[in-house]
Amino acid sequence: MYRLLLSLLVFPLPILSHSLSSLADQYLLTSPSHNSDLSLSLSPPSESSASNPNNDYAAGRTKPFGLNTPFLPNPSHLLPEKTPFPINESTHYYRRFHNGSQGGAYRRSSCPAINALANRGYINRTGRNVTYAALAHAVREVWNFGDDNSMLVLAPTFALHNWPDSIDLDMFNDDVVQYAVNCPAAPTRNDRQTGRDNVHLNRTLYESLLAFSSDGGVTLSLEDMAEHHHLRHNQSRAETPGFVFGNQGALCCLAQYTNMVGVLGRFGKHGRTTLYVEDVETFYLDEDIPRGYERREAPYYSPESNALIDRMTHHVGYTIQRPFPEGDQDPGRDICPLVAKFQKDSCA
Repeated sequence: MYRLLLSLLVFPLPILSHSLSSLADQYLLTSPSHNSDLSLSLSPPSESSASNPNNDYAAGRTKPFGLNTPFLPNPSHLLPEKTPFPINESTHYYRRFHNGSQGGAYRRSSCPAINALANRGYINRTGRNVTYAALAHAVREVWNFGDDNSMLVLAPTFALHNWPDSIDLDMFNDDVVQYAVNCPAAPTRNDRQTGRDNVHLNRTLYESLLAFSSDGGVTLSLEDMAEHHHLRHNQSRAETPGFVFGNQGALCCLAQYTNMVGVLGRFGKHGRTTLYVEDVETFYLDEDIPRGYERREAPYYSPESNALIDRMTHHVGYTIQRPFPEGDQDPGRDICPLVAKFQKDSCA
């Protein structure tokens, strides 16, 4: 599934010298969940092919993929840190809405990072008619999410809907996307295949995540979250019809933990990947930017996310194969052990 995804996840991109827009044109997405030869491009429509004069791409007002500002070291500042992120409260005031609020006028996704952008007005507050250019710019501006990660996380929803001018945020969770991208065992959301709401937070799953804090609810380490991930895998396996957990599903699931660490992690007892529970609470419960949030100086690119993912899978006791092998999404496929390495180690 998704040949472009595989290429981007396996081979680090020369971000500073090549445009992701042109790079994306060299690859195609193919979804094995459909018995057809339909291929979907992750690249947004070109200006020449976009006929709508109101389309940002056609009008040339914005570019669908922009390069993150690189961190440039100097003798007095050799390593990238985090810097305070000031929020203009007169423009980017916080106002919370849920998916379906006000008779369906407001739309939200299952991703608190995206919802926070809408709640703060960095994208359309209604969560409707959001262009790729606007969304990619907002995740760069607020979270300093790398352009390669934006392509991996954001572009498939647009691609699977045939690159419309804009989308509503709940389209990140509809049948077209969820059954094709296949992200089972999410940290705080139900699997769509169970027939339950997969957009809003499941409070029981959320509280389960916090319960894995090994220091009494102050922080979450990568190992804490790896153990929660293993629990969610076993829960999802037991309750989800047709459960499949190949390399792609594992990567998608784990990235929901590591992306949170990548943008919210602070220096602390677990090094620079220390995730403070107070920040997690604001992020998940309020779907807001945590108080005192500091933005990364260096963009959060996919190779860093992969390194964090591999650390988590090592703790559980499995390895993600890159590129994904043939048959990765075949029925019954499951690469995660029911009994984890950390459980065996604790019994030794």
